[in-house]
Amino acid sequence: MRFVPVHSLDNLYWYSFNDEPIATGNPYITPRLSDPSFLLPDESPDALWHLFAHTWKGVEHYTSTSGLEWKREHIVFLQGSSPFIYKEGSVYYMLFETHSRLSRSRDESSDSSRIMLSSSSDLALWSEPRKILDSADVPLSSWRGGRRWVTRPQLIQWAGRYRLYFGAGEARMYDSRERTPARLMAAESYYIEGPYDISDTPVMEPDPEGEYRNLAIGSVRILPCSDAVAAICCPRFYNEDRRRSESVMILSASEDGLSFSDIGIMHSTPQEGWSSGYITSCDLKYKENEDTWYCYYAADGYPDRRIPFRMESLGLLLGKKR
Repeated sequence: MRFVPVHSLDNLYWYSFNDEPIATGNPYITPRLSDPSFLLPDESPDALWHLFAHTWKGVEHYTSTSGLEWKREHIVFLQGSSPFIYKEGSVYYMLFETHSRLSRSRDESSDSSRIMLSSSSDLALWSEPRKILDSADVPLSSWRGGRRWVTRPQLIQWAGRYRLYFGAGEARMYDSRERTPARLMAAESYYIEGPYDISDTPVMEPDPEGEYRNLAIGSVRILPCSDAVAAICCPRFYNEDRRRSESVMILSASEDGLSFSDIGIMHSTPQEGWSSGYITSCDLKYKENEDTWYCYYAADGYPDRRIPFRMESLGLLLGKKR
């Protein structure tokens, strides 16, 4: 994918492709489809669109001829979550999270999570995953005494090194009890397999006095540009008018990829419908031959205590120049 200048994201008109989700899990077996990471046809080995996301079963693989209708292929890694695809030459690398949440231990402090790395040349067969980061080795991986947690890994090249961004610490919303990353952290290495030097300072963390990040940082998608680094943030905040925790999708930018400033709001949580709960994660890329930005995002409905589970599905935002 060609890197574009960060200002090309400044003045876009974002609109929903459809009022309904473009992909959903099975409402009775795997109701939550989360954390999309996708490849455009010119990035893939077979000129198809490829998308990876996770359900409670693990990381799942989808393909499409149009980017609008998706076919489920297979589960890639059982009990894996938060996949991210990074391409270097003809090799595809998948970073993803594994965790011990399924452990029978009732002591949350004993829980841990790990960031794993696997590679493939065809997006179908993947190498044996290897651990590149453990929550036990990250000093700020716990939030307010909760379990140690690293999640939503992503990778870019920066100043001759690999920079790994990841969520750290688990913030739980006071009303819905939904979990989301509290902080965004970074680590660097000369080798894609590591070892990674972990920064002592968070890239982003909650601001109790801020407007949109007063509860948690949430999911952040890092996008390298030709002249800077962009970030698509899905933070959690308290909405005084609606008296509930809420999310929003914000575009931010940084010259060094470590200190970000907000540019504007891309998408807000609707009042009702399938995405009226939280915008939980997203991935976006520029499709040059259409002069269009594609942003796939995961969102869920507002919690209803009468329903034992919440549906989380994938939607599509398209960005065009005004």
